[in-house]
Amino acid sequence: MKIIILIIFTLTLLVITPVGKVSAQTAHTPSTGMYGLTELNLGFGLQGDVQANQIGFTGLSALAGYWLNPKVSAGVGTGFLGYNGSGVVPLFLEGGYYFDEFGLGKMRFFLKADAGILIGVTGDIPAIRIFGNPSVGLQLPISRTKEISVSLGFFTQLDQITQGNIQSNQLSNFINGKIGLRFY
Repeated sequence: MKIIILIIFTLTLLVITPVGKVSAQTAHTPSTGMYGLTELNLGFGLQGDVQANQIGFTGLSALAGYWLNPKVSAGVGTGFLGYNGSGVVPLFLEGGYYFDEFGLGKMRFFLKADAGILIGVTGDIPAIRIFGNPSVGLQLPISRTKEISVSLGFFTQLDQITQGNIQSNQLSNFINGKIGLRFY
């Protein structure tokens, strides 16, 4: 809960703080080209009966992306996520749609989605799980070649549960917050 309040407070400060004339206010997202995105990930589990790997996670991810046009991007990424009972390496694809610039500093809202696999490296978990993460966010330029990205998403993963001889599938859901740095 404290993390969510901290993210909201930081985002509010970035939006309302007056900014002098800087190059970020005249910077525009490239119409095409490569970019990198490094993000801190925080997830809070939404399950009622909490089992291992359902309380939450933290992690770091890196994405190599490409602007297909000024509003659409796509990329491939990896990283490390530490759950309450294990560690996983996500391998994922990401696609995003970015709305028109607005306000002081040329901020942009966006919709994006990540999907891929989670490869278990530590803990007592299945070797491979599938996940999806649709999200909404805000992109804030800080210089001509760098932007801060803040997003909130709904992270869902497919877990295989084994009880005795019976194996079943279960969806685990998380509220996922990301804050990162995009550079061109």
